[in-house]
Amino acid sequence: MLKRYLTLQQDSLSRLGEERQRLRTQAEREEQRALRLQGVLGELARPPAKPHPLLWQNQQQMGQQVRRLFEHQVQQSALARLELERHEEALRHQFGRVKGLEQLLSRREEGQKQREELATQRQLDELATQRFLRRE
Repeated sequence: MLKRYLTLQQDSLSRLGEERQRLRTQAEREEQRALRLQGVLGELARPPAKPHPLLWQNQQQMGQQVRRLFEHQVQQSALARLELERHEEALRHQFGRVKGLEQLLSRREEGQKQREELATQRQLDELATQRFLRRE
């Protein structure tokens, strides 16, 4: 029964590992989007090559819109990182649970093996004692 429970916990650990990879990819993608928007902001901050009032005004408005997008993307990136950290904590907890179960199962198996060896040794000792008593 304990082996079955351990198998279930190992399966859960495996699923958590796969989910962690998905969340890590998503967090990296969110950060890349933020970096690209930051680059666009940098380009929009430069004065136009040909100064024209409408071009400058258009560039300023685009800069404001991109700045809002950038701020939103930074928040999205932070949320993705927080979700990844929360998930990694759950993964560490599950890993500890699996390791604990593995150790418990190992100790139980070792104890059972020692009890069997002790029973076998007692039988051998009893046979040796009987053989010794028959010779006398």
